[in-house]
Amino acid sequence: MAGVLLVGLFHSDAAGAMPAPPAPKPISRAVDRHTCVQARAGRVGCLAIRRTLTFDGMAPRVSGPKQLIQPNGQAVFGMTALRKAYGISANGSAGRVVAIIDAFHAGTAFSDLNGYRATWGFDRLLNCSRLSASAANGEQCFRQLRQDSSPSTGGTEDSGWAQETVLDIEMATAMCPGCSITVVEAASTSFADFNAAVELAATLPGVVAISNSYGGPETTEGRLQGYEHAYQAGIAVVASSGDSGYGVESPASFEHVIAVGGTSLFVDGKGTWASESAWSGAGSGCAMGRAPIWQDSLMTHCPGKANADVSAVADPATGVAVLFDGQWAVFGGTSASAPIIAGLFALKHNFGKPGSVRGTAGEYLWAHSGSLHDVDSGTNGNCRLFCSAGQGWDAPTGLGTPNGTGGF
Repeated sequence: MAGVLLVGLFHSDAAGAMPAPPAPKPISRAVDRHTCVQARAGRVGCLAIRRTLTFDGMAPRVSGPKQLIQPNGQAVFGMTALRKAYGISANGSAGRVVAIIDAFHAGTAFSDLNGYRATWGFDRLLNCSRLSASAANGEQCFRQLRQDSSPSTGGTEDSGWAQETVLDIEMATAMCPGCSITVVEAASTSFADFNAAVELAATLPGVVAISNSYGGPETTEGRLQGYEHAYQAGIAVVASSGDSGYGVESPASFEHVIAVGGTSLFVDGKGTWASESAWSGAGSGCAMGRAPIWQDSLMTHCPGKANADVSAVADPATGVAVLFDGQWAVFGGTSASAPIIAGLFALKHNFGKPGSVRGTAGEYLWAHSGSLHDVDSGTNGNCRLFCSAGQGWDAPTGLGTPNGTGGF
């Protein structure tokens, strides 16, 4: 329906003319679509969801993120609003690098990232893709590399994955605007190529967090050892739990990965956190992989890896503003929540290798769950143990959502 017709009775004026009825108010509609094709065996798909808003059947002209309004009248979460909702004030530092793992080349990533940052008054990052770490001389850098470590340049190779990449880097910079960002691009959507990209990221100077906003049919880590190598190096490795509701995806199911679920996020009139509920699309379940050392199996009721560990906003209906190819749009999916969490881990990263006094990111998160917002409502399916949010740990939302930086 293109609009709402208001019908009423009107009295005639002295001349007998009937006043015109008020103009119909436009109805905002939203259509959500994944930007990537569904994954098949041995491969992964990105988990970005783009929400298209229409008014009276037409897409609005949007010149800035404040003009993105959800059908219920709620504003979309821009950088400042997202930081305020989660109580984040720290900025991080240039020596701490968030690595974003995606596929193919996103040609507008650098310009989109700096445009996003400029909207909220943050300085541009330096394009250091062709510079060595020493040549960058402590500058806050953006790098875009192929999985073989060569600089990645040229035009966009796949629009769906390009949107994923831009969503990822903008959510990471929203949480850690002082951090440097490196994108490592897998050559294909195979698990093998993504593993190679993670392997490279784990060796790059300054990388303290690795974000993986993709998933495929559940598989074992087995020969995919890049995630474990990154974990062994003391890096916080996070992955999206999935966007299809109850069910397990990899690499979130891996023993050495922190699984990130998704929520619907609501704020009060001042923009501060009011409540969250489990998003119906967030992935969850009991995976076949071994349980991480940080998980308490008595709490999770899972002998293997329980998804998720932690969560952040993912519902497109309470989505985030993203500048892609110079245009503002609304995005959601656990592709948004994973880089949010990666950025938070990078903010004050002080983790160690497994067995060290400082412990790993996963151990720190579970030991400081009291610093998170506990999400105790919402479901993502019909099952006995792993579909409903509740007090304490639950499968769709894990231990909870950010409440400042205390849990990270």
